[in-house]
Amino acid sequence: MEKTYKKLTDFDIVKQYKERFERMAQTMQDSVHHKEGDVYTHTEMVLNELQNLPEYLLLSEYEQKILTYTAIFHDICKPETTEYLDDTKLRISHPRHARKGANLVRQILDKENYTFDFIEKVHYMVFFHGFPFRIFDKQNPLKDVIKMSLLANNKWLYIFAKADLLGRICDDHEEMLYQLEIYKEFCIENKVFGEKKAFASDYDRFYYFNQDDSYPDTNLYEDYNLDIYMLCGLPASGKDSYLKTAPKHLKDLPSVHLDALREEFKISPTDNQGKIIQISRERSKEFCRKKQSFIWNATSLTVQIRATLVGIWLPYKPKIHIIYLHKSINKTLADNYQRQGMAQVPTNKMMNMFERLEFPNLTEAHEISIIQ
Repeated sequence: MEKTYKKLTDFDIVKQYKERFERMAQTMQDSVHHKEGDVYTHTEMVLNELQNLPEYLLLSEYEQKILTYTAIFHDICKPETTEYLDDTKLRISHPRHARKGANLVRQILDKENYTFDFIEKVHYMVFFHGFPFRIFDKQNPLKDVIKMSLLANNKWLYIFAKADLLGRICDDHEEMLYQLEIYKEFCIENKVFGEKKAFASDYDRFYYFNQDDSYPDTNLYEDYNLDIYMLCGLPASGKDSYLKTAPKHLKDLPSVHLDALREEFKISPTDNQGKIIQISRERSKEFCRKKQSFIWNATSLTVQIRATLVGIWLPYKPKIHIIYLHKSINKTLADNYQRQGMAQVPTNKMMNMFERLEFPNLTEAHEISIIQ
């Protein structure tokens, strides 16, 4: 079959974010591992290697689009993460470029009104794109490939990593390819290559990712005392509206509502929130002690914030449900503009929150619901 070749500029999304890709063309890479030179050249090489791989050609059109966008954006944040390892400026690294790139691609695709499913899949593919080459350097390789099976797709990551390797000029090509094949076999052995890890229950999955003494293939007794429904999403994403039309089992529950607490204690959203945080957490623990199911109604935008709350509640044996309200940032800003008084969040603060947002995932809760 004749090979096809594409330029990055064949894609509208690249033209729209022209300045970002121009910076990539001005950013050099390590002289040992990337002898092809700058980030832009490498990215274009990866794109073309990917689109000519037999494994890629067997994928569905939607899967191909996910991997294509992964190729386009996988090194988008190398320019701002460049670190020189010696005075010659020939040995270079780009620490945390995948994490930063995943966050940036989430923002870009959201602003361009792509679907949540597509945004989420490309986001996690960019986040994990380097893992296949160094999976056995991780503290717990099995837990990582299981997590990658739930959040991304190990088969897609393998296909992309092969293109990533072919799209560079380096002396350790054979060694890297060997590492990649070992990763593939490890995933196949643990039944997570192209499929999600099958846990016995949601309880087992949550326990595995949130307790140190856990194993993936258990069948634990489900021990719940109450249900906690954590709403999650930007201001004006529709959390209160959702509750008005929610199923009866939710409507009848009491809630810890941070906006209501601010009104109760006359504290503006722009004031120090220490008192509100303290009161809200104490009220949630009161419900836990009574084994009373409840709703937590706040933005809860990051994994760290959600994990801190879950850590507070976990001793009370709750079943954690995260309900994420997703609305594009363009629609969110428009709806926020229609809000009155203190309910309206300043645009600069809203954008700051949008930049920090992290999608909730299946390692954080017993159940995740996405409301769009």
